[in-house]
Amino acid sequence: MSIPARTSRLPRRRLTRPDVVAAAAVVAERGVGELTMARVAAELDVTAMALYQYVSDKKQLLSLLLDSLLAGIEVPPRSAGGWEARLRQLHRDVTDAMTRYPGLVSAASELDNVPRLLDGYLTILLEAGFEPGVAATAYTGLYYLAMGAQHPYHGPSGTPADRPPADPRHAASARVAEAAQGCTPRQLQHDVLDIYLAGLRSLRRTASRP
Repeated sequence: MSIPARTSRLPRRRLTRPDVVAAAAVVAERGVGELTMARVAAELDVTAMALYQYVSDKKQLLSLLLDSLLAGIEVPPRSAGGWEARLRQLHRDVTDAMTRYPGLVSAASELDNVPRLLDGYLTILLEAGFEPGVAATAYTGLYYLAMGAQHPYHGPSGTPADRPPADPRHAASARVAEAAQGCTPRQLQHDVLDIYLAGLRSLRRTASRP
């Protein structure tokens, strides 16, 4: 009687924190509301308890996921162009990362890459010639623009101005609603940024006059 040969199983590779974050990104594609420790563990084929060796809780997992998106953003150097082009590129990249998984930003905290990107914004503004106080105000406005992108208006074009008024006396609303049709939320974000940068350009030009 022959004894069947024993089949050896290769030991499972030890998980790393980046593995956990990558699995969280896969789950987050279904929506941040679907992101739980149990679902991430299932994606990795481990028990939920095994994840706690790498992250303390879901809040930290969300922060790590957002930080992984921000980590890939480079602050455009001077060689990348003028201050407007650099600021526009940086802000678009940041906004794209923050809107990659809707709802993620409000749940995340303590991000390692935020100070780096904040310094990038301020460096560009200071190099453009803005005074430190003005640079602080300008960055704050860009921050509000980015945060506002997390809560887009869920209409045909992403803006409340696309809604035809119920009252026929509201002629301005009717005129604007017609013009807003067909503008995507992403294009709207870019257009708002262009308007904001035009304001900064005018402010810079005025401040530079003798």
